[in-house]
Amino acid sequence: MEFCGICLLILATAVRAQIEVSAVTESVYYVHTAHSENILDIFSINYVPFLFYNYGAQTFVINGQVTDGIRELGQEEVDYYHERARGFQARLRGTTREMIHLTNFTAITKKKPSVHIYMEQNGGPGHSDILYCYAEKFYPFGIELNFLVNGRPFRGQVNSSQLVVEPDWTFNILKYIRMEWGSGDTYTCRVDHISLQQPLTVSLGRSDTGSLSTALIQT
Repeated sequence: MEFCGICLLILATAVRAQIEVSAVTESVYYVHTAHSENILDIFSINYVPFLFYNYGAQTFVINGQVTDGIRELGQEEVDYYHERARGFQARLRGTTREMIHLTNFTAITKKKPSVHIYMEQNGGPGHSDILYCYAEKFYPFGIELNFLVNGRPFRGQVNSSQLVVEPDWTFNILKYIRMEWGSGDTYTCRVDHISLQQPLTVSLGRSDTGSLSTALIQT
């Protein structure tokens, strides 16, 4: 029956339950630790898990019930899953060992972001200035950029570019806000990243005389 058979089973169940099917997906997860390994296979209907197969225990969960799968799927399909489990485990075990060898058993490299803050002055009545915060050359890609006004979270709209990957596999991102300067105000971009022991902050302030100054606190 394989994938098509599973789809027919899902669709038949959905028809009986009068559910409109917009998507049927399969996800395979390989779980590997120093002491064990296992494969989990999940079919989802409309992104909600419908069928779950535990390769290690060789059991299914269908509609929330644990079963050997023979009554619901048939012996041929169950045998297919068991055979596929053995093949997956062999291939993924070899891939995992190769990846460990290639990385020399070391942790993932982390690169601290370089952060820049700068302003675009539009001038004239009814035109607000734009404050930019640009983070570059960081790895891995997960990062948070937040704006503060005088130490408090900025409550307005924050715009963002797409995350950009460079040829060296580092990442860049740009965020910006529209701002209204007040006398003595300080705007700050605070950056959180896994490579930093504490958040990095870059600030831009305007004195009572109107001059701009920047300050960087970087770990």
